[in-house]
Amino acid sequence: MLHARNLVEEFFEVQKQALKLDINHPPVKWTPPPETVYKANFDAALFEHLGLAGLGVVFQDSGGNIIAALSQKIKLPQTVELVEALVARRAVTLAAKLSVFKVMVEGDCMRVVQALNGHGRCLTMFGHVVEETRRLGSCLEFCSFHHVKREGNKLAHSLARRAVLFVDMDVWVEELPEDLDVVFQGDLAL
Repeated sequence: MLHARNLVEEFFEVQKQALKLDINHPPVKWTPPPETVYKANFDAALFEHLGLAGLGVVFQDSGGNIIAALSQKIKLPQTVELVEALVARRAVTLAAKLSVFKVMVEGDCMRVVQALNGHGRCLTMFGHVVEETRRLGSCLEFCSFHHVKREGNKLAHSLARRAVLFVDMDVWVEELPEDLDVVFQGDLAL
């Protein structure tokens, strides 16, 4: 009985600590890039029951304006990291197609972002995609890779989730689909 009481007390103490941590950390939100640089947020969503993955990419300028957005459906790759690496590559290739030569590429998969920022060969299962993404990024005037928590990547995540519902690929220029306007406005309001 004493052991059970100790476990309950420990549980409540941990809950208090977690609450204190939430109070001390402001909410994570999308942050704009510096002027003259664009930000490309990317994310993936897995639909294992369908054998599909969704890719989401959104480009915004320093004022938060939408430059372009992409939602693409692909066959489910072997690993989460591989699909995240594929969507990072998609963001860089789309930057070149849009003539966006200065871009901060931001995603919420820490392992992929670390690999993109690594030096030398990437010896992971997704290394070939990482190396190609680095090469493509080096062709731009400026390209950097950054990690963001999921809460700061909501719009890209919503675009990735949307991919499974529609055609293989949708691209919007200077606009978003209406159903994502609430997510977009929420990011700007925080």
